[in-house]
Amino acid sequence: MQPPPPINPLDTNWPLLTVSKGFFEGAIAAKGKAGQMAADMDVDAPGGEGWGEDAELQLEEDGFMDAQDGLGEEGGAAKEEGGGWEVEEDLDLPPELLSAGAGGGAEDGFFVPPTKGMSPTQLWCNNSQLPVDHVLAGSFETAMRLLHDQVGVVQFGPYKQLFMQTLSRGRTCYLGLPSLPCLRGNPQRNWKDSGAKQGLPAVGLRLSDLIARLQQCYQLTTAGRFEEAVERFRAILLSVPLLVVDNKQEIAEAQQLITICREYIVGLTMETERKKLPKDTLDQQKRLCEMAAYFTHCSLQPVHMVLVLRTALNLFFKLKNFKTAASFARRLLELGPKPEVAQQTRKILAACEKTLTDAHQLNYDPHNPFDLCAASYTPLYRGRPVEKCPLSGACYCPPYKGQVCRVTQVTEIGKDVIGLRVSPLQFPKWITPNILVSLRGGGIHPR
Repeated sequence: MQPPPPINPLDTNWPLLTVSKGFFEGAIAAKGKAGQMAADMDVDAPGGEGWGEDAELQLEEDGFMDAQDGLGEEGGAAKEEGGGWEVEEDLDLPPELLSAGAGGGAEDGFFVPPTKGMSPTQLWCNNSQLPVDHVLAGSFETAMRLLHDQVGVVQFGPYKQLFMQTLSRGRTCYLGLPSLPCLRGNPQRNWKDSGAKQGLPAVGLRLSDLIARLQQCYQLTTAGRFEEAVERFRAILLSVPLLVVDNKQEIAEAQQLITICREYIVGLTMETERKKLPKDTLDQQKRLCEMAAYFTHCSLQPVHMVLVLRTALNLFFKLKNFKTAASFARRLLELGPKPEVAQQTRKILAACEKTLTDAHQLNYDPHNPFDLCAASYTPLYRGRPVEKCPLSGACYCPPYKGQVCRVTQVTEIGKDVIGLRVSPLQFPKWITPNILVSLRGGGIHPR
């Protein structure tokens, strides 16, 4: 049995690719063309009469005859060139021709592989001084160095998870064919504006994402889940240095986001510590009132400030500091609380106005502006020395300089740094990629 013949038989040959021929292939081809022009000789065919007797080899009975007898008068003259040709064997050639002939050139036809270029991840590191670009390139070491120089990060343990999440966003993996391994890509955010050598990685985390997460933190604060809210606020705060924004307005919004997180972390942490303190003695009660009063000076949302003022109002009214309690009541009414809350506040304010005195002296002056120490929870009035966190801007007493910030838990208090950098607009225009490499002390070796 034979298979059926094909319906459309293929009569032509498969197309062949054009391949450049080398020196030897060209020589062989030239020899082949010369062979086509030569006569088709048959060594067994006898010569015609036109060849004469010279074509016959004359032999004697004893063997060959003398060579000179078979040649003409000038028989031996053709064996070697005479002096009339003027052929010089020792010809002096220029050195460049000798070297070119020994090493060969482009005419040899050998394949020359292209020079190895730089990987996209290494170009990302050379083109940017933003920490997130180095994280996306896998160069964690240089990213840590930039965070240390810009915002004073000294503890990178909390950044481990953020680094791994950011790195996973900088790679794409897609399947070409089922029998082939996965192909990896390096998406760029400026692929429309620049070439491959000026490329920068695509950033998955945006400022709008952090603002959306901020709303979740507000909900946790309203529900009274302070410890969980502090963790969420701190995660947002640590993510801000890993942003990339395009204009000055977004730069200001990123800095404002840091301020909001700092105020809530300081206030909620202090409130958590206040609830843990005992309240048996008078000094302990005074300390509770002081911390509640300090909490009212944190920049919070109105819905949360109403709750803070109500707490401080109740504590000061119980301590019989009616003058300070009256100031809290007025601030509470200015925020426009709910009708039932406003009615109760007016009753307390009316009772306080009957006796506008404070029964106890506290370390609190509402009329003198102050900064709150994020470690000791004591006021730092204007004119006193203050040490600040380079990232969050939290204030501390001078003895806390050099310690780890209580707000961020990663930065060094009082460290001299460059400042937060989340946009190329924050760098001078004279800084080029080559200068960036020299400023970092050499080449970059991303993972």
